[in-house]
Amino acid sequence: MKKTIKSRLIAVHGDKVLVLKKLGSPLRYTLPGGIRKPKETAGETLVREVGEEIKLKLSEKQFTFLFSLKKKEKRDRQVKHYFLLEMEAEPIKVREKHKFERALWLEWREALPFMDKMDRKAIRSHFGGSTNNTNKANGYKVPPRLAM
Repeated sequence: MKKTIKSRLIAVHGDKVLVLKKLGSPLRYTLPGGIRKPKETAGETLVREVGEEIKLKLSEKQFTFLFSLKKKEKRDRQVKHYFLLEMEAEPIKVREKHKFERALWLEWREALPFMDKMDRKAIRSHFGGSTNNTNKANGYKVPPRLAM
């Protein structure tokens, strides 16, 4: 069984969360962060990955650990560690333009339908939001393909 350990940043300003818009279709958002390298701590992974993906220099003193989520499938086990950073909603440039179109500050409910299942759960847990898969702005159900 393959095990992947990731660190993700939940950067917030009020009801807004920082997301990275992935290239291509369909529309997909992700939280900054990535895969741990051998001998790295979860915090070190977050600092390195965020610095590689976007122009945001972090130190481990700036963010706090929130929780970890685990997903276990037949051939893959994934652990994501989530960290919280409260900051100003300033424009942030993308470094990895081959992966991401841009970094956006979105109202958290607006971003949810376009995130993966674990990131949605983490965002809902932080903001205390609803657990159903509807877009409150228009009342429509999220297409199953996007509600991964």
